[in-house]
Amino acid sequence: MGTMMSAAAWGVDSARLARALEAARDSVDRIDSLLQRRVRIAALDSLRADIRHRTGIVLVVESLAAGYALDRAALALAGIADSALLDVGGQYLWIGPAARSTSRSVGIPDPDNSLRTVAHIELRGGSVRTKSESPETHGRARSVTVLAPDGLTANAWSAAFFLLGCDSALAATQRLSVVCADSAGIRWTTDLEKRVVVPTARAP
Repeated sequence: MGTMMSAAAWGVDSARLARALEAARDSVDRIDSLLQRRVRIAALDSLRADIRHRTGIVLVVESLAAGYALDRAALALAGIADSALLDVGGQYLWIGPAARSTSRSVGIPDPDNSLRTVAHIELRGGSVRTKSESPETHGRARSVTVLAPDGLTANAWSAAFFLLGCDSALAATQRLSVVCADSAGIRWTTDLEKRVVVPTARAP
């Protein structure tokens, strides 16, 4: 992946939490090594096969590494961190007790200019991943953001929906939460109706 994980975590036992964070970082590094050695990872193969069956799209294993790495890092923190926010390559995973009404606001970058955001989305748990393309790449600007319970699912479906395009992605969301931005504007699935904040001038 060539990308380091950044993490913020909270817990009662700071010493155990520090060890868990080290274990989480080690798990991310090991995934790089596995991919370089072309070791087969069942979770990646299974999801790739499902996406190919449903959409016809074939995803490259390496493109899903960040999501899988986040999930492995989360396992290292399970039972030790009360809550944590992990980031690998711009993909976030928020861990926290379901009973606690906490959330984080995550910006969706403007595909025309990555220094700007076109919207903010409320992340209540799980992972959020945005796949975007500037107009310099193929003459068009588009971004697809997916929220899912785990990192691998968010990573894989954001890549697949991006290739499908916004209209097709929103019509076949596989029960996932999706935000699309393209020349037609910014649109999202109905379950996100009160969780997406868009500047007034850009709202659909």
